[in-house]
Amino acid sequence: MGFGGINTHVVLDEPASRRRTAPGRRSATLAHSLQDAELLVVDADSPKALRTRLAEIAAFVATVSYGQVADLAATLQRELRGLPHRAAVVVTSPEDAERRLTHLADLLEAGENAYTAADGRSFLGRATGRARVGFLFPGQGSGQGTGGGALRRRFPEVAEVFDRAALPATGDMVATDVAQPRIATGSAAGLRVLDSLRLEASVAVGHSLGELSALHWAGALDEETLLQAARVRGRAMAEHSASGTMASLGAKPERAEELITGLDVVIAGYNGPEQTVVAGPVGDIEEVQRRAERSEIACTRLNVSHAFHSPL
Repeated sequence: MGFGGINTHVVLDEPASRRRTAPGRRSATLAHSLQDAELLVVDADSPKALRTRLAEIAAFVATVSYGQVADLAATLQRELRGLPHRAAVVVTSPEDAERRLTHLADLLEAGENAYTAADGRSFLGRATGRARVGFLFPGQGSGQGTGGGALRRRFPEVAEVFDRAALPATGDMVATDVAQPRIATGSAAGLRVLDSLRLEASVAVGHSLGELSALHWAGALDEETLLQAARVRGRAMAEHSASGTMASLGAKPERAEELITGLDVVIAGYNGPEQTVVAGPVGDIEEVQRRAERSEIACTRLNVSHAFHSPL
């Protein structure tokens, strides 16, 4: 090539071939694993603006693929501006996201500015001050399996906890001698993940068995002691408790008392102003369910093997 009368020679040579390295085992595992759920978060400076934004996202999410929900979650998180009116949903598919976002938008349209779904997966609220984080550890009736799910696939520290626990892969996951160590293991693993993400709480509480996990969080029990205590506790309850079951009523305690009148059933937990848990023999709890249905009161049978927190 010539520039201004000066000859310039450019020599091109084929570059040495670079061998493409295969992805590491962890990268390959993450790339091929399914995400159980995604968290979609939105904020705005007014209820009206929040409703508009939720409606826009609901319309958009209906057009995306399953895999793109994760991209949407990341985008929404980056767009947060610390505004006071907030919404959040935990979703498992585009259809689930559209349904939950639309529901929140409808609530705002109706003038409802605060809401928490019964399953804990939809939220509306307004920040009025500096937030504090609290951990609530679950009791029996939580979870389903012993595999560790998405957390185990993504975090080596979770796999370490589950490997040490040596939980059974098959059998009755509801039986208390299996459920208690299973749930405590999940809580310990979850704490490992939160710690790795530097998410800290100011306070922790637990539902029944969850109190042991809260004690572990507080430093009163180390991880091995927590898992051992859950195993011993579950085995003792399986051997020395009569069978039975439990149900959650969407009613105040006074109304729950009316529904259990004449039955060998007791109030086992006061979970909220209008959520009361009852426990007793299976046949009597089934009668409570029938009475609740006739009275148009929400009643959910809990996935437990015994009538915990009762004379049984």
